Amino acid sequence: MYIHQQVPEPYMDEYFHFHQAANYCSGNYRHWDPSITTPPGLYFLTHILEITLDNLQILHQSFGQCSLGLARFTNVIFILILPFIFVKYLQKLKEMDQQTSILSSICITCHPLIYFFTFLYYTDVGSLFFAMLSLTTHVYHYHFSSALFSLVALTFRQTNIIVVAYEIGLTIIEEFRLHSKQSHILHVYTLRSSDKIEMKEYFLVLWKYARMEIKFIFHLLPSIARKCQYHVCVILLFIFYFIKNNYSVTLGHQEHHQMVLHLAQMHYYAIYTAFFVSAHLVTVTNFCRLWRFIRTHPLVFLVLLVLINLSIKYFTYEHLFLLSDNRHYTFYIWSRLFKRYSQFRYIITPVYAVSIVLLYFQIYDRSLLNILLLLISIILLTIFQKLLEFRYFILPFILLRLAINDKKSSKLYFELCQAIVFNVLTIYIFCHRTFVWSTHPNEIQRFMY
Repeated sequence: MYIHQQVPEPYMDEYFHFHQAANYCSGNYRHWDPSITTPPGLYFLTHILEITLDNLQILHQSFGQCSLGLARFTNVIFILILPFIFVKYLQKLKEMDQQTSILSSICITCHPLIYFFTFLYYTDVGSLFFAMLSLTTHVYHYHFSSALFSLVALTFRQTNIIVVAYEIGLTIIEEFRLHSKQSHILHVYTLRSSDKIEMKEYFLVLWKYARMEIKFIFHLLPSIARKCQYHVCVILLFIFYFIKNNYSVTLGHQEHHQMVLHLAQMHYYAIYTAFFVSAHLVTVTNFCRLWRFIRTHPLVFLVLLVLINLSIKYFTYEHLFLLSDNRHYTFYIWSRLFKRYSQFRYIITPVYAVSIVLLYFQIYDRSLLNILLLLISIILLTIFQKLLEFRYFILPFILLRLAINDKKSSKLYFELCQAIVFNVLTIYIFCHRTFVWSTHPNEIQRFMY
């Protein structure tokens, strides 16, 4: 509760979220703040929490009715349960032992963006909580529960519809594996740094297997339809919402949250993710792989550099909020590097490329379809956001982080230490390195992600 003591009043977007929740707690369900872009799932859950604590006669002793402390406590409950969800997910998908899965889940839960927004009344932690509940119940084949949790996740953040599509994709791949008798199709070629194979042959093999797998899927449609029926219903409900909402994903402030093809977001995401999983990337083995990859496939690396440069040149957007709100770290990154030095965005192209390749090495041993499904999901979660804001990377970061090989305890401890340092530093800056605007001299401003 340290942050609540230091920041007892709603800050930034908390102002809109908290006052909306306060209306719900007062029974005013018809009120809606047009500034809010996300559905009301968080506010309903806070209201349910308030009723529960009130019935247990501990509400007024601990928080007070409809208080900001109670609202923020909602996210604290989420983060206390999240590690257990991650443990179950990791044990099922990676067959991890209990000790390693617990350590890995703590590392993920302590990810700086997740940890920071736990203590503010934002939708990000609740959105991740229900998205992970949906994914975890899905891998345990509780399809109805998974769809139900994904529906709840959509009431926190609309982009969770990608999680629903991701789960359908996982079902298709799993059905294929269960029914295919051709084992060579199951283990599709993956690009390994040690393979001595021409790139032309590699892509021909990929195309051949892709056609074979797509053809085989049609024979599995009845079984797939039976397992995906609830998720399809969720997607249909989302389409209905999209149409009724004037073909827009966001609820309020639609003029500030328009969908654009912002391909440069993929590069920001790659650097962001590579930095926070650097404990797993920065190894002698990985850099040897990188050198071999560049040396044996220089044309592929060159094409990657060209594509990155083209996407930067033609698909980079500067959102009004990014240029005007100096409370976010992204404002300073953009104004002091990207904006001040016009060529900076091109100079760091090799860093983008290296980050992408190193991240690929972490998932290269998965099947072709699994890699494609993961990459497509991450791309869809990132490229349509016009605003560069780090918290939009939370879910795509988690999807990739859960996929990488993280069974070495030494790397996990390094990752955890890195997260702790960032958490202590950013919370200290948020609470104590304050400033004021000349236009609002009586309001304290704070730095945040």
